[in-house]
Amino acid sequence: MIDGNVLSYVSRKQEINGLSTWETDYVAMSEATKDLLWLAGLCKELHWTHPVPLLYGVNQGAIVLTSKPGKHSKCKHIDHKHHILKRIDTQYVGTDAMVANVMTKAFGAVKFAGFCKAMKVLPLVGENDVTPPSQIADEASVTKVTTTATERHG
Repeated sequence: MIDGNVLSYVSRKQEINGLSTWETDYVAMSEATKDLLWLAGLCKELHWTHPVPLLYGVNQGAIVLTSKPGKHSKCKHIDHKHHILKRIDTQYVGTDAMVANVMTKAFGAVKFAGFCKAMKVLPLVGENDVTPPSQIADEASVTKVTTTATERHG
């Protein structure tokens, strides 16, 4: 995020078969670190002030590995290029609070709307649809629709 706005310019399939979930998450976090460091360098060239990059992760094993210096017996097989992750700060965020999961997991309407609001994603509207800005992606505007068996077959 830059100035509270989500920034994404590419999506690619991860080309790794890991022995464990922490390993694949570690590699994914290292790829994100490369992007963060590049963006930090770009901001520096443009003389934009920004806070130190912070990477959020959902795998505690991968995060612990980033904070401990040196090699570990469980990560000898990980390519050295992925250890770039140790150059930035990482922080654990639970799966239920990870905003990026809105792109990969199914959520209820309220949680989905909350994550979209956190990412500042606006809903698509048709030409004739007019939604006041105060109601866009607001959890209060999301209604739960329930139907009975007679309404469905009726």
